[in-house]
Amino acid sequence: MTEYEVAIIGGGPAGLAAALTLSRSMMRTIVFDSPIPARNAASPHVGAFPSMDLAKPEDVRESIAANIRPYGYADLKSAEIAKVVEEDEGFVLSTQGGSSYRARRLLMTTGMVDLYPNIEGLKNFWGASVINCPFCQGYEVRNQSWGIYVHRPEILAAAEIYRNWTDDLVMFIEPGIDVPPERAEAIEALGIRLIPGRIETLEGDGEKLTHVVLRSGRRVPRDILLVWPHQTQGELVKSLDLPISDDGYVKIDECYRTGRRGIFAAGDLTYGGHQNTNTAIHMGNMAAAWLVFDLCQARAREEIYPEDRIVAAQ
Repeated sequence: MTEYEVAIIGGGPAGLAAALTLSRSMMRTIVFDSPIPARNAASPHVGAFPSMDLAKPEDVRESIAANIRPYGYADLKSAEIAKVVEEDEGFVLSTQGGSSYRARRLLMTTGMVDLYPNIEGLKNFWGASVINCPFCQGYEVRNQSWGIYVHRPEILAAAEIYRNWTDDLVMFIEPGIDVPPERAEAIEALGIRLIPGRIETLEGDGEKLTHVVLRSGRRVPRDILLVWPHQTQGELVKSLDLPISDDGYVKIDECYRTGRRGIFAAGDLTYGGHQNTNTAIHMGNMAAAWLVFDLCQARAREEIYPEDRIVAAQ
């Protein structure tokens, strides 16, 4: 069984950034990248990523991977991890294909699973004229007519932000979302229309949205619809029984440790705020630095107290 210092589960920006830092720290690493398409696979580009602004998501990942390969310390493998078993000296990881690998430490960078609202036609426009991040795609669709899908209260708090990209704004308020009168008055004073009612379907031509259709039958012309999906953890993360915050993200400390021995985490699965490539890369790099610190301390302890390692292995 092949052995590594660190196994990284998740081959997105956070995982690859961590692998690059670990390679430069001469730590034997393996990165498992699921063959399932990435969350941002439908995005036409990655926005605001220095030196690769507007590059395709897959090109960004390949660029980082190309930086990693020459060092020779990291193996990049396309495989889905089916099971993780803790051992005294680390973890055994089994892939869906039946292969097994051993690692002393585990870094989870699996991202999150988007839960799309039940709107007919949404996926036809996703990534093109249905977007989920104005910072990533807003510039390209500036000054067009936007709709904001309000299916949780915190979206109302950001009404002022959306006006940065367009003055033609409608907020579609899902049933059950309470809009305090004073907040409604403040939003409408900005020229933003509030339209209550459930969105039934989206209409358009190809990937170009033309109308948002409510269950009442009302058709509202819109060029762009902004949707922030709810998110959930992947099944592997759930199986590891990691501490989870009230809003569904993996808890980590300042050293990116999850609270379960030997398991670290970085990237979107730990953070529900401004999820983007830059943030993920930063977190992956920081997690890798703390992993190096942790592993070097473990090596030093083993050199000073070798009998402890023998006892642990028994």
